Amino acid sequence: MTANPTNRLTEIINPRWTGLAIVAATGPSLTADIAEQLRGYNVIAVNDAYKLLPFAPVMYSCDVAWWKHHAGCMGFAGEKWSSHGLNANDKSQIAPKYGLRLVNGIYSKGFSLKNSTIHYGSNSGFQATNLAILFGATLIALVGFDMKIVGGKQHFFGAHPAPLNRVTAFGRFIEAFKIAAKHMPPGVQIVNCTPDSALTCFPYRDLKEVLSDGFEASNAA
Repeated sequence: MTANPTNRLTEIINPRWTGLAIVAATGPSLTADIAEQLRGYNVIAVNDAYKLLPFAPVMYSCDVAWWKHHAGCMGFAGEKWSSHGLNANDKSQIAPKYGLRLVNGIYSKGFSLKNSTIHYGSNSGFQATNLAILFGATLIALVGFDMKIVGGKQHFFGAHPAPLNRVTAFGRFIEAFKIAAKHMPPGVQIVNCTPDSALTCFPYRDLKEVLSDGFEASNAA
């Protein structure tokens, strides 16, 4: 990956993956057992999912306050990615401090196919999925994408501490995915491996079946 000549902080993304990739979000359904099944695969851990997936090759979070609260996840050995914009999403101060790799982020509908840009989609899970597309994945499996409160919990760990404990706008998140699902990039398929998910615009598939079918094509080097 090379620096973007129009913005030295952000990168031009060249494809690095083929076949299957998994995007693991922080929904209540994400468990240590599910996380362990993902070991050895191309995985992007979203936000606090890195705690169950310390072996993931990539983690992603958009929120400046989240990175600061977690002190840049200094113990995470994989690549740490975030989006960057020149207004409210400026990462110019924290990226060098925390070793973040940045991709340009913009407000636009659907998934971006530009190798310098991802679309925000109102949530880090959407952005991580867009990043997986730019990485070259052609089958993306979503886990931990409950997109609703389950058993009184928004996330597998409960609630974010202050000042991160905002009410999650699940409806807005789902709408962004619904729009993207109607205009999928050619050759890319997304399946939701989250049981009883409120995100229904992608077909449901059993995680074990997806991992079994996609292992040879996607096993991380």
